[in-house]
Amino acid sequence: MTCKNCNSHLRLDYRFCPGCGARTQVHRITFRALVTDFIDRLLNLDNSVVRTFKGLFVTPEAVIDGYLTGLRKRYLNPVSYLGIALTLSGVIMFLIQRFYKENIDFTGGAESPNPEFNAKWTDIVFDFNALFFLMFLPMLALPAYLVMNKVRYNLAEYTVAFIYVLAHFSIVSFPVALVTLLIDPNHYLAVNQPLQGLLIIYCLFVLWRLNSYTAKAFTWRALGYLLMAAFLFVLFIIGILVLLFSTGVFQLSDFKPV
Repeated sequence: MTCKNCNSHLRLDYRFCPGCGARTQVHRITFRALVTDFIDRLLNLDNSVVRTFKGLFVTPEAVIDGYLTGLRKRYLNPVSYLGIALTLSGVIMFLIQRFYKENIDFTGGAESPNPEFNAKWTDIVFDFNALFFLMFLPMLALPAYLVMNKVRYNLAEYTVAFIYVLAHFSIVSFPVALVTLLIDPNHYLAVNQPLQGLLIIYCLFVLWRLNSYTAKAFTWRALGYLLMAAFLFVLFIIGILVLLFSTGVFQLSDFKPV
């Protein structure tokens, strides 16, 4: 018996080809098989997705440091975890644009001095949601590398850490966003915006677990980290606005008070 993919010799008791790793017996895909396989993988407590999700709640240092030190099978890799987060975020963006955009006031309300600017900015954020998501990585990773680095990670390793952090927070906040849209979309922004404060707290929690500073040392370093991250965020926004002005997306009239 030979493998159809690579012509390697197969014994009858082989489940996988030793040459290419393909299954020796492949049954045709059915919807029942797809659902069964999905449920088995989802409910399997030894599943790397479940293990990663649970670990990032309680012991994020075990997940992050474990992956960085070679435990690549125990935890889901950061790119795949990020893929899940971006998919769920895309679902929320699609639902808002397709069904709930009229229910959510992205102009800032009657008290906003620049409703035109707010509306245009919101459209840009929707269109480039994944890019904005990824651009947060250097804003969070660089200050951690410079200010909180008792663990001695390099910048690439801190980038991996914050891929896990942002992806996990996005996955956890997905049910909140979904339920809010389904039940009371008019209050979506009021519910969603405070979550950004929780993201900052979660970032600091992960950094504390990774570096094991004393409370006093961590407090001062956390302050420096937040100031540096805020500075990078302001630079990022200024850079985006300059780009949008230079391409004609924004005009000075967008900033005139109504």
